[in-house]
This record gives sequence, structure tokens and C-alpha cells, in this order.
Amino acid sequence: MKKISSSWLGAGVLTAGVLAVALMQASNASEQKVPPALAESGLAATKTEVVPAASAVVAGEAMAHSCAACHGTQGRLGDESFMPLAGMPQAQFVRTMADFREDKRPSTLMGHVAKGFNDAELAAMAVYFAAVKPLPEGVKP
Repeated sequence: MKKISSSWLGAGVLTAGVLAVALMQASNASEQKVPPALAESGLAATKTEVVPAASAVVAGEAMAHSCAACHGTQGRLGDESFMPLAGMPQAQFVRTMADFREDKRPSTLMGHVAKGFNDAELAAMAVYFAAVKPLPEGVKP
């Protein structure tokens, strides 16, 4: 059996750490903090850069994949059980998810799902879904 070299493993850990920092910065652009574990490891940059708004959309798209099982790829599945998310106005998405999260809107599953996202993450997903064009009427995904 071939042994995995420590440099390969280290590169994977470094890549995961960089991705985690990028996602954290995208969702918390107003807070410029570096996780303590990353700072202690010496991997943290000395200068924190502001992440462009496009990164928030990418992070929103990545988080939106968790919706695909019920709402379809890119939120384009709509039927009597699941509301389509594609093209949903940002304010409506955020308000609906906040209502689920705060148990103001009854659900069997969505309350649990919504509690897993903070306000910045909901806003990033809202930007993504608002930009996705819904399927034309009568077209199934």
C-alpha cells in the first residue's frame, strides 16, 4: 500500500483552511476576524483583505446546494409540496427563512434547516436564488 506523503496531506489541510477562511470572510465581511486555530498555526495572513461581493454569491451558491434535494437543482423544482426558489426576491427568501428559523412559520423540516444558517448566509443564498432564472411555465427540470 502506498503511503500518503505528509506534504500532500498538508496541502489538503491548507486548502481546506483557505476555503474556510474565504467562506467565513464572505459571510462575515463586516467582521475581519481570523479563527484562533488558524492564527495559532501561523497560516493566517498578516493583512486581511476584503472579499469581493462576487465571493458572497459563490458562497451563497455553495450553501444553496443543500436545498437541491427538495427544491431541485438551482431551486427550480416547484410542485404542490416544494416552492421553487429560483428567481425568488431576496427579501422574500430571507424573511421566509428567518420565519422558519424563529418557528414563526410551521414546518416539519425547514425550521431545522433554517437554524443552521446565520443572517449573512441567508442573505448570500438569497442573492444567489434571486439571480437564477426560473424555468418557463410548464417546463419540468
